Amino acid sequence: MPPLLGILGRIAPKTAARLVADMIARPRGRNPTQPWELATGVVGREVELRTGLHARSWGETGPLMLALHGWRGRTTQFRPLAATLLERGIQTLALELPGHGVSVGDSATPRMLGELLVEVEHIVGPVHAAIGHSFGGAALGAGLVYGFRPKRIVIVSAPTRVSRIPLLLAKTAGLPRPAMKEFVKILDRDAGRPSAELDLVSTAPAAGIPGLLIHDLEDAVIPYNEAQALANAWPTLKVMTTKGKGHRDILSAPDVVRAIVRFIDPVAVPAL
Repeated sequence: MPPLLGILGRIAPKTAARLVADMIARPRGRNPTQPWELATGVVGREVELRTGLHARSWGETGPLMLALHGWRGRTTQFRPLAATLLERGIQTLALELPGHGVSVGDSATPRMLGELLVEVEHIVGPVHAAIGHSFGGAALGAGLVYGFRPKRIVIVSAPTRVSRIPLLLAKTAGLPRPAMKEFVKILDRDAGRPSAELDLVSTAPAAGIPGLLIHDLEDAVIPYNEAQALANAWPTLKVMTTKGKGHRDILSAPDVVRAIVRFIDPVAVPAL
């Protein structure tokens, strides 16, 4: 790939840049299913929010938690959390993001998901809390730009400066300097603004929404310095640091689930 992109990037930099941008925005395959996703218990029901947009729902009444899985992730990754919330009268709606599962679309970008959050809020009504794991957490930052306003947000194992990831991937793929300049223009044009303005570190601190950040020190997918960057930019952010839970299993950890439930509604859910 790098030799071919190197040649194309020098001959037709705009074409090469667009090619890489499209490739990066397409989820391919799916992450391995974790055993705790298949455990017995409440599995939730599949729903179609509007044509082509699918989700998994746990509960039909009570405050609503909207959940976004990560890149190549699944709605079932929120099963342990949703089951605990359901016991306490809080419903969970986990979106199946574009390019994943049976939801329409073959690509996903922060802007697409940010605008999708606003659309979903119009469909389902007020969102009490929103949780995003990995790329889903990054999407919450974009949602804040476009007017998404849950009462609380929970960010788990997320890239808080997501605009840097495409640049790193493009360089790794061998996109030459002339094409990189065009690539940056494409990212900004697709975002409708400088792409860094959609980053959590840019949007969340000024949103006025209470936030909880959970990240593992040994996360091999999204390094812990991403969490540190957001914590430094957001003085009132609550931070939970774990160790040994990794990038995905963190969602099923009992102490993490307890922390999230308490943060979502500390008055209605006083203890676990």
